[in-house]
Amino acid sequence: MKQNKILLTGFKKAFEGDTNSSKDLLDQISSHYDKFLFTNDYSTIIEEIDKLFAMKQYDYVIMFGQKPLIKRLSIELIGKQKTKTVETTFPLKKLTDILEKNHIDYKLSQNPGTSYCNFAYYHVLKYLEVREIKTKVVFIHIPYTKNFKQMKKVIDVMNSYNEGL
Repeated sequence: MKQNKILLTGFKKAFEGDTNSSKDLLDQISSHYDKFLFTNDYSTIIEEIDKLFAMKQYDYVIMFGQKPLIKRLSIELIGKQKTKTVETTFPLKKLTDILEKNHIDYKLSQNPGTSYCNFAYYHVLKYLEVREIKTKVVFIHIPYTKNFKQMKKVIDVMNSYNEGL
């Protein structure tokens, strides 16, 4: 069976002493995935996307970001920029089956927000679409670490997951 190349992304802390649940999550996931933390800066994110995908081709990209007011995972179906949208290319049925099997609460969302998370998601999807790269991408918002009772379940699933998507 072919081993998929999977990239996990999150975000760096915005400033010293800040928290970022996407970084906390990636720090606790095993190293059998490639990982990347985006900078909290719009112009830098564009540069990072160019460098990231110029270096290596991935089968799947799972992007994580922190969303303060939620209590469960929020799977973003679209990235937005003003009136333009780009849909996820990820096999959502497989993802939701894994979450349900492991009793991890989630919702499907068409509200990716207006900050760095949505900006990075939209531009990754657009980058791959314009270049006709077949990488499958999804963005998952996670609650603040202190509010997310299922963080350990998500970490355990990611650390034990070795099937194809």
